[in-house]
Amino acid sequence: MPLSIGIDIVSLERFRASVGNGRFLNRVFTRSELGYSSKKRNPHRHLAGRFAAKEAFLKALRTGFSKGIRWKDIEVLNGAAGEPLIKAHSRAKGLLKGRRPFVSISYSREVAAAFVAIE
Repeated sequence: MPLSIGIDIVSLERFRASVGNGRFLNRVFTRSELGYSSKKRNPHRHLAGRFAAKEAFLKALRTGFSKGIRWKDIEVLNGAAGEPLIKAHSRAKGLLKGRRPFVSISYSREVAAAFVAIE
C-alpha cells in the first residue's frame, strides 16, 4: 500500500475553551495524554497538538470515524527523545494492517498543527 498522509490545524484560542469541558477531555484523551499535558505550562496547547495529531491520523488512515474508531483508539505519546509517537489501539490498530504511523506536531502562537504519514 502506498504512503498515505494527513494534516490538521487547530486554533489554540478555540481549543482553550474546550479544555474547561471535562466531558470532552475524557471522551477524546487517554489518561496518559491528559497527565502529560497537565504537567505543561500551557496544557491546552499540548492537548490541541494531540487533537490535531489524532485528526491527521484519521485523514491518513482514510477512514475517519466510519470504521468504528474512537478517539481513545488513537493515543499520542512521547518517545525517549521527546518525539511524538502514535500508538493505535483496538479498531485503529487493526486498520493499520501492520503499517507504521509517523507524526510531527508544530505550534505557533495561534495554532497547533500536526502531520501524519503512514507507511
